[in-house]
Amino acid sequence: MNSLYTLGVRQTNSIQADLERLRNGDSSASLLGQISASLAAMSRTIEDYDSMARREIIKAKQEKAQMRVQKFRSDYAELRTQFEQLKTQAESSKRNDLFGSSAGPLSPSASDTRRRFAPTIPPPDSDSSSSPFRASTPLVNSTLREDHALREHTFIQNTEARLDEFLAQGREVLDNLVDQRNVLKGTQRRLLDAANTLGMSRDVIGWIERRSTQDMYIFFAGAIFTFFCFYLIWRYLG
Repeated sequence: MNSLYTLGVRQTNSIQADLERLRNGDSSASLLGQISASLAAMSRTIEDYDSMARREIIKAKQEKAQMRVQKFRSDYAELRTQFEQLKTQAESSKRNDLFGSSAGPLSPSASDTRRRFAPTIPPPDSDSSSSPFRASTPLVNSTLREDHALREHTFIQNTEARLDEFLAQGREVLDNLVDQRNVLKGTQRRLLDAANTLGMSRDVIGWIERRSTQDMYIFFAGAIFTFFCFYLIWRYLG
């Protein structure tokens, strides 16, 4: 149980360090996925520690473990809230930067503005007149580009969410493999102990069989010697 408590403390410190990096402006997808996976691992650690605390026999240790579980849960809730807030701020900042970069090339310069609104004299032999909706073409292009940028940002956001899920699943699979390795190591130790016990039992059985054979030989030798003594007594003293 102490190992789980130490693991929970290390996970808390690691998540706090990652949140500090996120707070300083590092909003990469790898960092977000790492924080999500760390929070999921911390949640599993808290559940395991809580389960072991409930099975504790000594009352004092159980109460101490329950207090630690409550502390872990409060820290986890606070870290989760901070992560969601920082993640939302990072997404808003990315969205604003994306809109700003997409709107930058669309803003006309002063010369373009003067040239756009300068009076144009059509050729004398021209039958066509200028369209009254020509001035709205840049606005339509700007709207289309903003829609395209918004769709691109939504796609990137969905991709980041999927990557976070994949990272969390990979971390969970890794934890399961570690648990299975520990179970297999324990099974191996028990099998070795059983094999050693069986080997000792075989040695004891062999020793008993040899001892039984020796006792049988001693019995027959003693019986023959006794009968021989009886014969001598009967022969010479009878």
